[in-house]
Amino acid sequence: MSQVVTRKGGSPSIRGFINFLRSTKVLGAFLAMVNFIIIFVVLMASVLPKQYSLKVGDIVQTPISAPWDVEDTIATDELRQAARDNVSPIYRFDEGISESVLAEVEDIFNRIDEARILVEEKFTAYKQELQAQQVDQDQNTEASGEESDGEETHSLVENVTEPSPDEILTDQFIGEIRSNFPIMLSRDEILTCLNADIEELHQLREHLLTALNGLLELHIKQDNLLEAKSALREEMMSLPISNELRILGTSIGVSTLRSNMILDETATEEERNRAAENVEPVMYKKGQYIVQAGQPISEQQYAMLQKLGLLKEDKLDLSLVLGIGIIVILTEIVVILFLLAFDKRAIDNPAHLLMMSLIIWMVLGLALSTSQLHQYLIPTALGGMLLTILMGPLTAGIVNVALSLLFGVMFENSLNIIVMTLIGGILGIYICDNAKQRNGLIWAGIATSIVNFASIFALEIMSSSGWFASLRTSLWGIGGGLLSGIFLVGTLPIWENLFGIVTPIKLVELSNPNHPILKRMLMEAPGTYHHSIIVANLAENAAEAIGADGLLARVGAYYHDTGKIKRPFYFKENQIAMGNPHDNLNPSLSSHIIISHVKDGIELARKYKIPKVIQDFIVQHHGTTAVAYFYHKAKEQDNDGNVRIDDFRYPGPKPKKKETAIVMMADTVEAAVRSMSDPTPEKVEAMIHRLVRSKLEDGQLDDCHLTLKDLNTISSAFTGVMTGFFHDRVEYPKTDEKLESIGGDADYESI
Repeated sequence: MSQVVTRKGGSPSIRGFINFLRSTKVLGAFLAMVNFIIIFVVLMASVLPKQYSLKVGDIVQTPISAPWDVEDTIATDELRQAARDNVSPIYRFDEGISESVLAEVEDIFNRIDEARILVEEKFTAYKQELQAQQVDQDQNTEASGEESDGEETHSLVENVTEPSPDEILTDQFIGEIRSNFPIMLSRDEILTCLNADIEELHQLREHLLTALNGLLELHIKQDNLLEAKSALREEMMSLPISNELRILGTSIGVSTLRSNMILDETATEEERNRAAENVEPVMYKKGQYIVQAGQPISEQQYAMLQKLGLLKEDKLDLSLVLGIGIIVILTEIVVILFLLAFDKRAIDNPAHLLMMSLIIWMVLGLALSTSQLHQYLIPTALGGMLLTILMGPLTAGIVNVALSLLFGVMFENSLNIIVMTLIGGILGIYICDNAKQRNGLIWAGIATSIVNFASIFALEIMSSSGWFASLRTSLWGIGGGLLSGIFLVGTLPIWENLFGIVTPIKLVELSNPNHPILKRMLMEAPGTYHHSIIVANLAENAAEAIGADGLLARVGAYYHDTGKIKRPFYFKENQIAMGNPHDNLNPSLSSHIIISHVKDGIELARKYKIPKVIQDFIVQHHGTTAVAYFYHKAKEQDNDGNVRIDDFRYPGPKPKKKETAIVMMADTVEAAVRSMSDPTPEKVEAMIHRLVRSKLEDGQLDDCHLTLKDLNTISSAFTGVMTGFFHDRVEYPKTDEKLESIGGDADYESI
């Protein structure tokens, strides 16, 4: 059976899980999730209005107003339907119908003529048939021998051969004729067509065509068709013809007359839609009362309250939740991508991510509370200004853009708020980025107030609010800018101390000669103080020459030798009118005292709560260089060869930043050049280049990312500044060649 061995400190899986939780990516993802939740909750709290438990007919004691502009869809729909109903139908004239009606009448009369001819032909044929029958009868009679009077026989033949109309116009024959007509005519009307006088029939035809043509030229609509038929009937009945023909003409005209103005349903519908679209929506403006106090709630008012989500029984608006959630996620993604592309150090530092999140939450919380008075009172520029000082303008800029979007969502997609945040925030970022003292932050707040006022006034006057109303509303923007400045100055020390961030303003404060450590150095170690001032000038000029932080280099140089305050007289620059105590000490002890000023400086810096970034200058400004003077002195006194250069080296670490490396080189250059007995510009330049090169060769600059071009630029900057800064120093031996064989480097420390 295998055994599980548990080592001290927990199992590997547990330690791995703990390390995983401590990783930057996991902390960043956790902060992103917390950010989403908090920002989402704040936005929902600002967007969701107060809800009521009401029903139709309830009487409220306090009026209920619209939390934002909303359309009364019921009233709007009623107006739009009324507008649609008021649109008259659109007709178009169809000339083809007029031609068709007249052609149909012509066809009917042509069929009447054909029917008359058919009847006449049938009558003639029937008559001939009767006559033939009579002839056959007569022939049979003659054959039988009967005799008759000739005149009587002729008379009987004539009487027999005249057929009766009823025999010709049978129901079957009338039906056949009727089926040939395109309209339905009665039996009497068919008989009228067949028996009417031909002249009167032609007269009816002409009058009917004339009457129909006149009516059709008036453009008959379907609604006027009955009226047109009535007019036609009256005109037919007034014709000077037989009554039967009048009735026939009326039947033909009424049956064939149709409306020649056709309803254009497509055009009518388009016109009705256009009329409905032109109706202005009935709106409840923000703050306008929907329900008055003491009045019962109507069904329409209840519907409006439901639409606004003001009723407790209403379900949560999922579209609102989804929309806000998407906006928050997209905003987070944009900020993260921007930081990954342009300011990755902010992503790599969990403390910075936490600080950024806290500032965003604070600003949103302040916006939520101050907006209860007025939406323009919110400190929109606060987040950008704070992050400019704490993290830099790039991070501040993208956060300012993100806040402008979130403020827009909080305040009903207000363009005014978005513009005010963008413009005021950018100006605040610019001023804070250039501010060197805390008084400058006050001016940033004042400038933001002015810009807020101007931008709000411009946007309000564009919306036709009127000059006086726009000016009055814009005054709230001044308050928002001043609040940004007040919270900026008031909370900045909290952020600095809470996260250990040294801002440019903090650096300026640390450079004040009245700082307790600098005052002590001036009083207790004046030579070191003077030395630090010169090193600070060297470091600042060199840092600015290569694009590094000159202010940080200067302040770091002020404090790099603070440890000498503990034993000031063991350092040459403080030995005024007195002997050198190292003359009576063992070189190893002297070296220990010199090296200890780093540890003493750290202890003093912690006592006075000097920021970590400045403590780095104290601990790194010598790196792991050797105290060469005492090393060679110990080597000369030791005949056994037991002296090791590593015993005379500073513990380090080596400089990690460009600024600390520059201070290291400036410290060495100042001490070495001061030790020259006959300095000339050429000798000074050669000395500086040799010292910088020796630092490089000794590996002291391996961790600070300085290029050879940077080192040449730094050497040139040192050479320009060193002119005029000389004081009495011990001339050091040229130890670089000696150290070259043992891998060391000379450190020109004051002794």
